[in-house]
Amino acid sequence: MNALAYLSQEWAYKAVGFVSYGGVSAGTRSVQMAKQTVAALKMVPLTEAVAIPFFAKFLDATTGVFAPDETQHAAAATLLNELLRWTSALAALRTA
Repeated sequence: MNALAYLSQEWAYKAVGFVSYGGVSAGTRSVQMAKQTVAALKMVPLTEAVAIPFFAKFLDATTGVFAPDETQHAAAATLLNELLRWTSALAALRTA
């Protein structure tokens, strides 16, 4: 959060997407708190997100490589598409 506050001018009028992980809630409660912070810094939090519940089950036991399933792939694609749309839409506010 310190980096967000320190660079508040640079972050203003930019879209924010979240990727969270955890247990059953997949870190979504933390995302809700972070959304309040970024909104106060004039950032636009997106409703689309990538939530990874029980993230340890996506780690390969021998290599430790993260291997998401189709749900995370689809969520990431949706998030990136929306991030591109909002970034383009907010461009005029960043140049003002």
